[in-house]
Amino acid sequence: MTGTRAEVLLVELLTEELPPKALKALGEAFASGIASGLAKRGLVGNCNTVSAYATPRRLAVTVSRVLPKAEDQRFKQKVLPASVAYDSGGKPTAALLKKLSTLGLVDDSTLTRELDGKAEALFHEGVTVGVTLPAGLQEALDDAMATLPIPKVMSYQRP
Repeated sequence: MTGTRAEVLLVELLTEELPPKALKALGEAFASGIASGLAKRGLVGNCNTVSAYATPRRLAVTVSRVLPKAEDQRFKQKVLPASVAYDSGGKPTAALLKKLSTLGLVDDSTLTRELDGKAEALFHEGVTVGVTLPAGLQEALDDAMATLPIPKVMSYQRP
């Protein structure tokens, strides 16, 4: 997280009348959902502080040390066993070609052969680009909203 500036983030959700008895639980659940969603996506720094706020018409949370973009992550993925990927002549099989197309690869030149237990397998290494704050926050907000402990959901019908 070097070279990235961490800031304080305020997320405020305006609502209709929330039941006063449920405010504390709703505020804490909203704050916890946002904080854990941001952490899961790598958007918070070390030693961050989370504060929950709740009134009958709004839920809010402040999260300190929020990053504008998560760090890129290296990955290593097993593609296929080498015995399945190549025929007896050493040519790529249809299974390997199909797997390469699903991974977005043109050919098998970027794959490495390594032992996976007792058999040899092909592996693909790459970098997953870190999520940006707007995209990660939207996902965290959706997750937090879906798990709010709402005691009674109300719906209205138009006449």
